[in-house]
Amino acid sequence: MRPTARLLRALGLSLSVVLGCTADPTDFVHQDDAEEGDSQYGVSEAAAAPGVRVPTSLGLTRNGTFYLTFDDGPSARYTRRIMEVLATHHAPATFFVTGANIAGNEAILREENTAGHHVANHQWSHVVATSTQFTGFLTRERDTLDRALGVPHPRLFRYPYGAGNTAKEAVVRANGYPDGGIGWDVDTLDWCFGPDAYCDKVPTAYRRDYVGWVVSEARRTGGGVMLFHDIQGVTAINLDTILTRLEGLGYHFGALPSRGLP
Repeated sequence: MRPTARLLRALGLSLSVVLGCTADPTDFVHQDDAEEGDSQYGVSEAAAAPGVRVPTSLGLTRNGTFYLTFDDGPSARYTRRIMEVLATHHAPATFFVTGANIAGNEAILREENTAGHHVANHQWSHVVATSTQFTGFLTRERDTLDRALGVPHPRLFRYPYGAGNTAKEAVVRANGYPDGGIGWDVDTLDWCFGPDAYCDKVPTAYRRDYVGWVVSEARRTGGGVMLFHDIQGVTAINLDTILTRLEGLGYHFGALPSRGLP
């Protein structure tokens, strides 16, 4: 998150205390085009760290197959547009939903489920949860998501920022998510490109070329779990071009396995 964005959020939280706002102070979500993404925490972490790694227990075939995932939604502004693109390309996806974003967006979640996508758990509040908070955040999201869908959701979980550890992994599995946290192989850094379409965290050649960056990372890895955010306009605008480019290179799109369901 850029310093200005951090300051604004801090001011907002302070005002909510001063003014006596009734919102739950733990209900932190990412708004559309937020200048922060789930890779923020894991940038300096080893790829094998809990929460950043992709569990081998999923049994994914990475050679030539990408598994598209979208975090932090649903977004009333962008998610349906993204689903339209996925339908055009017959591409399944997993939407890791932030629990505090569910209220008012239940119809979008049911549309995702009806379209054959996975709707999965991304913790109730989009924060690095303390050990005291974590179980409640996990189970509150799990139960609310099931109620919103009207059916159990696939037991797939992703930590905000990839911020997992051994103790949290045990809690995730004990509460019905057999693989622990689901990380990623390809980080699109869409949150970094943001509305100004410029990212200073990628090589110079790609700093104003979001599509080129994503395709270059896809070619480097050759397959795997790809991290997007459906609250990012840069992804909604460019997803069709990205998927078309990947198909032209001979790649195809697979679905994460359904987990923990009868």
